[in-house]
Amino acid sequence: MSNNFTYQSNDFERQAQRFVIPLYIQDELGGYQFSSTATLARYNGRHYILMAAHALDGCSSLDQFYFFQTDGQFFQLTEIASSYAVYKDDDLIVIDCFNVVLDGKNYFNLNEDKLSGFEKNHFSWTGFPSSMCKAKKVHSSKSSEGLKQQYVTEEDGQMYFKSAKYFTIDSKFKGLNALNITGVYDRKNAELKYKGKVTTGPSPEGMSGGAMYQFAKGKKLKDSLDDSFRFIGIGIEYKKDNRIIGISKPRVISLIKQSEDKNPIGLEMHIFEPET
Repeated sequence: MSNNFTYQSNDFERQAQRFVIPLYIQDELGGYQFSSTATLARYNGRHYILMAAHALDGCSSLDQFYFFQTDGQFFQLTEIASSYAVYKDDDLIVIDCFNVVLDGKNYFNLNEDKLSGFEKNHFSWTGFPSSMCKAKKVHSSKSSEGLKQQYVTEEDGQMYFKSAKYFTIDSKFKGLNALNITGVYDRKNAELKYKGKVTTGPSPEGMSGGAMYQFAKGKKLKDSLDDSFRFIGIGIEYKKDNRIIGISKPRVISLIKQSEDKNPIGLEMHIFEPET
């Protein structure tokens, strides 16, 4: 492992961050710029990548979105998609990958609902803040081998990215219904696990699309990931009054079902405009 890199996470946190990936947008010159976060999930035997629809603002299409691999290459999201749907009114994109899974990553099981053994009053939101991204812009001249040496490291047989650091916000439930989740994150005088008390905590910008989930009591790993992490939604917004807002699991599942009903053979995009 590189001497100037320390992977500050325990076993539970390492598993939690494997449910999310940082996303990059390819620019006109072939370079890449950090955008936002995506969450990995499975439902009824199919695998999905979920992200915030507002990540498309300023972009022509989802074809411009890529994720960084441990071999130093950027891979196009739509290359592994059988179909995808953009729900602008809900601020969610559902990417159906059918039976394609990302190696070394975790997928939330959306078919699981039981909360026995889980913390009932708190939840977490994990994503990749822009302020903690070391590779906000990657020039097109950078080789995959050079990027691998610069941004990928190995520890205890596992490969880890140094290009973007994840961050987890823990919150009490302030609201939860069939459409939304509400919590709170006060950046002032925040208490960070590995840095202690700071004047201002990291901005959640870039965490949109990251997972919101309940966790096993004490944040202790159980015998299975399904017994340790319970998906409850997708984080999409941080308000000026310190509220954090997410799309709740029932709505996510409803939109997944809509995308399944309209899933064609081959790649086709379905854009759902807001109702007027």
